[in-house]
Amino acid sequence: MDSLVVVCLMLILSADVSNSASPGEARIVGGKTEGRVEVYHNGEWGTVCDDSWSLEDAMVVCRQMGFGRALKASAHSWAHGTGEIWLDELRCTGHESNLFQCPGNSPGTHDCSHSEDAAVTCGSDVRIVNAGISHPHMGRVEVYLSGQWGTVCDDGWDISDGLVICRQLGFSSVRRAFTTRGPEKGTGRIWLDQLACNGNESDIV
Repeated sequence: MDSLVVVCLMLILSADVSNSASPGEARIVGGKTEGRVEVYHNGEWGTVCDDSWSLEDAMVVCRQMGFGRALKASAHSWAHGTGEIWLDELRCTGHESNLFQCPGNSPGTHDCSHSEDAAVTCGSDVRIVNAGISHPHMGRVEVYLSGQWGTVCDDGWDISDGLVICRQLGFSSVRRAFTTRGPEKGTGRIWLDQLACNGNESDIV
């Protein structure tokens, strides 16, 4: 069986103009995939202290932000935050839905300054390989499993599958999901086949 190619054309990311946030919500300040961690509590955004800050803690944030994995848990590498320091001495397992579910000091209890603000670098388990295609948001879909990037077979591939991929990469929607057997064909493992997404899933896997 040939290694089939799947190509997804994604819309440009729509900016979030909403000022509302939910309790426990997290955000990354400084970049799209890396920066200072801030959490929302008692109607106010605040930072997280880096005492005991680990990759497991960072994984909770990255998953909450829609990324597949945490690449780095760091501090001191981004501009200092201001206001409240909400969390300190976290000991997450990596499976919690937000940082407030992790063991640690009670919210607002800390012995830190903003020079100790925690930061993350997040990565996705999916990527778009542009493979000679001119549009910056169009390319072959690849997924990362068992330490290796591989392709997705086009059996059953449709717009709902493409929507999951695009949202997982931080885009608001999908324009097209189609296949090609041109020179941009992938190599290596074919990880997924016969997908039947409804478009509401948070992860293609």
